[in-house]
Amino acid sequence: MINLNYKVTAFIRRLAFFAVCNLFDALILFQGNGIRVQTALIAIYRWALYTPKYGDLQMFLVFGFFWDAIYNLPFGFNSFLALATFIALSTQKRYLQVNHQYMRWLVFLGVLLLANQFEYVMHFFINQQIVLSIKLIFSLLITFSIYPLVFKVLQYYD
Repeated sequence: MINLNYKVTAFIRRLAFFAVCNLFDALILFQGNGIRVQTALIAIYRWALYTPKYGDLQMFLVFGFFWDAIYNLPFGFNSFLALATFIALSTQKRYLQVNHQYMRWLVFLGVLLLANQFEYVMHFFINQQIVLSIKLIFSLLITFSIYPLVFKVLQYYD
């Protein structure tokens, strides 16, 4: 019973943090400037490689549906992206998990670029066009630059 309570509590805490990340991203994106800060991707990266726990897949599935409703995308689009990213990171953990802080940051840059490329390919499959603009590049730079801060917050949060 105690183990079940711990799992439920850990799931609720992670769900709350992931909700705050998604809310933060949505508030910035819908200000009308087109900048997207992917703090949720940082959480997926950290949780997949450094603190995997029970219930992560269900949480990504639920919030993927939430993002689909916000972006008016086909049902399951963002859930698939989050789950695919989580599974890819989890299966490649032995290669991607590093101890040095700056190397971890560079690995995240590679994950960020690949995850975004995979997302753009998925948009292509549903006949949506992504136009490369300075805002997209600026969004990637912002996400890359806030990575250490979000990673530290998650260390204290977990």
